[in-house]
Amino acid sequence: MIQGQRPIDFKRAVFLTENSYYKGELNYQTYCTDISNIGAKLKDMIRLKGIEKYRTAGNWAAFVYMTDSSSVNNYKPYRYDFDDFMGDKDWTKQFITKLMKTHTGNCHSLPFFYKILCDEIGVKASLALGPNHVYIKHIDESGQWTNLELTSGSITRDQWIIKSMDIPIEAIKSGAYMAPLSDKESIAFAMFDLAETYKFQYGADKFLLVIIDSAISHFPTCVPLYCLKSNCCVELVKKENKKTVPDKDFIDEHETMCKAAQSKLDELGYKDETPEAYQAFLRGMENEKRRRGLIKSN
Repeated sequence: MIQGQRPIDFKRAVFLTENSYYKGELNYQTYCTDISNIGAKLKDMIRLKGIEKYRTAGNWAAFVYMTDSSSVNNYKPYRYDFDDFMGDKDWTKQFITKLMKTHTGNCHSLPFFYKILCDEIGVKASLALGPNHVYIKHIDESGQWTNLELTSGSITRDQWIIKSMDIPIEAIKSGAYMAPLSDKESIAFAMFDLAETYKFQYGADKFLLVIIDSAISHFPTCVPLYCLKSNCCVELVKKENKKTVPDKDFIDEHETMCKAAQSKLDELGYKDETPEAYQAFLRGMENEKRRRGLIKSN
């Protein structure tokens, strides 16, 4: 897909990534049928509402289906899973297939699923990145970009995202954060997931770098890819240094690659964020929803 040899299909790219973790045990036809059935429900929602003429009708349907409790989703909206939200213990916490079964996900699977549903009914929705975060951008009725935060089920302003996530202006100007991803960049980001999945199962090796470099060539402003490349090079150097006779050329090569990745991160305006800072961001979203009367205070 990323090389233009097959049509871009984000739904399939996500499946291929998750199926690699399960070593081919997932059923693609079942996966597609489940998504197709939801797509039919979304079209019914639009028809019954009588809003077919609006450009955002499909975005509305996907958003309401995922965030509201109704008969359409069997009164089970899709909620944020705060348990192991980074997938450190259980990598499947990141997966669409897990989200579809449990109706719980994270800032990775929730926006991915929303985009897949929009693609299914022919509606435009773009992924966008923040520090350790993914959300949705789409064009509203007035032709302007609007932000959907699936982790909290709310519409957010650019200013709020910048402030709550402490995003450096340099990272916005470079296109690293808050820019809507193209279809090809979305596939490259799925390759980031493939690399992370491979690393989770097998650790760092040269093949991991092949995946990363392939994705970077089509998404040169992707902060997560450069972070992963830097970390991979560090691990490979550590492994080599533990050998009885370390290969100095190998070490020099990968230390140089690591420095280049770090230099690119600096160029993109990257600033490290801890899991604790991200948890604070999540709490801030809940507070914002309460302030705006979208959820009741306890």
